[in-house]
Parts: sequence; structure tokens; C-alpha cells
Amino acid sequence: MASLLQQLMQRVPGLEARVNQMNQREKLLVSVAAVLLVITLAYFIAWKPLADGIAERETKVAAQQELLQWVRENTGRYLSQQGGVQSKDSTPTSAMSGSMSERVTRLATAAKIEVTRMQPQSDSLVVVIDQVPFNALLQFIENLETEAGLVIEHLDATEGGEPGIVRVRRLQVAE
Repeated sequence: MASLLQQLMQRVPGLEARVNQMNQREKLLVSVAAVLLVITLAYFIAWKPLADGIAERETKVAAQQELLQWVRENTGRYLSQQGGVQSKDSTPTSAMSGSMSERVTRLATAAKIEVTRMQPQSDSLVVVIDQVPFNALLQFIENLETEAGLVIEHLDATEGGEPGIVRVRRLQVAE
């Protein structure tokens, strides 16, 4: 601390003369003010942004958990209203004709869902949808299973920009 003060006095011209002119009480007052300034700067530069960032992340996590709970509740409600999910071993009630991509496109158009990308992957098809209402997605998935005779192998959906809207990063279907 003393060496830091000596370096400061050497670099600022006239500072040493001013400090030597001060009486003991003024020197103590300046020292206390300097310590308070350092503490205040440390608080506003380091501690406050860190604490604010942590609080913001906690708020986002709580919102994501609330959304997840809502999705779980509504998915269960939706599936119970529809009579459950068709198992992979059961046959569809009415299978559509055409290739997998044609059936997916036909059902997406009927549901007014804009498919962003479709990509064949071995014996399956990967579908990406940017923005779709959650309920419309559930209905679309049910139609893929019941009407098109497809099996949902994988679904990866995230929260969209608005409430009730989701983004489907990966919907993998197979015959």
C-alpha cells in the first residue's frame, strides 16, 4: 500500500507537496475517502453486475421450469382427451399413400404448418419447423401417426418467441 502511494506521488506532479501541506486530520480524511472510493468502484464494477447476472439467470431458469411444467400438464391433458398415443406396434387406422416426405408435406399443409426443412436420414425423415403453435404441433404429430402411418422416433422442441409457440428443432419420423 505504501509503495503504491509512493508511486502515485511520483507520477502526479505537485501531489507530494499538497499531501505534505495537509495536517494529520486532513490526511486521515483523504485516506478514508480513497478507501471508500476503492470499495465503491469494486462494488459497481465487479459485485453488482455479477449479482444482477445471477438474479437474471435465476429468473430465466424459473420461467423455463414454469414453461416445462405447463407443457407437461397440457401434453398430458391433450393426450388424455385424444385417448392416448398410438403404440409403435399398432397399425394406423387409415394410411396415406406416397412417400414419407409427401405425407408429411400433405399433413403440414392441411394443418397450416410451414415446414422449414425436411432431410432424409437412413430409413427416417427429419423435419424442422421454425414457428408452430403448441396445440397445432400436437395435432400434427397425432395425424402423422394415425393418418400417415408414421412413427415418431425423436422430437426436440424449444420455446418460441411468443407464449404457446414452439420451435421444432428436430422431428424424426419413420415408417
